Amino acid sequence: MSILLGLLISLGMMFAVWDWRQWRIAETKNYGQGWAENKEVAPAQKLEGVYTNKRLKFRIKYPGDWKTSGMTFSEPAGKVKMVITVEKDTRDLPIIIDKMAEGVTKPRDYINTESASVVVLTWGGVRETKQVAIAKKEDRLYKIEVTCESGIWKSWGATFEEIYRSLVLL
Repeated sequence: MSILLGLLISLGMMFAVWDWRQWRIAETKNYGQGWAENKEVAPAQKLEGVYTNKRLKFRIKYPGDWKTSGMTFSEPAGKVKMVITVEKDTRDLPIIIDKMAEGVTKPRDYINTESASVVVLTWGGVRETKQVAIAKKEDRLYKIEVTCESGIWKSWGATFEEIYRSLVLL
């Protein structure tokens, strides 16, 4: 009986070591490559175009192949559209953000640049995802509104973030 018990314990220990080795191989196979859901995220495109509006006192960069019309920008295939608006608003930025944030589907993002603090709100839908980056300087409220087909959002997300980081309030 004791020989059988010793044999079972030995086999159990050998199985545990074998299983542990298999687990370590599986766990470390993709080490350092990030989460699986982020594998679809494309790197940011190079921002080659520069738009400056001296009257409204801001400058922003955008991908060089985008079409521009005033303060409206769109990628060549028309699946991404970006509109910049500047409004006069004397309220504090947190009050404005709290009022605008109804129905957001993603937590707020915050981006700090040398000239602005930008708050990013995102509303994800089945067909379309909308994102608004908001900054304020004195009594001017700067809004960058991006609309994109939901299916291609991950391939553009890093580019949008770089666009927001390029915002300079003059």
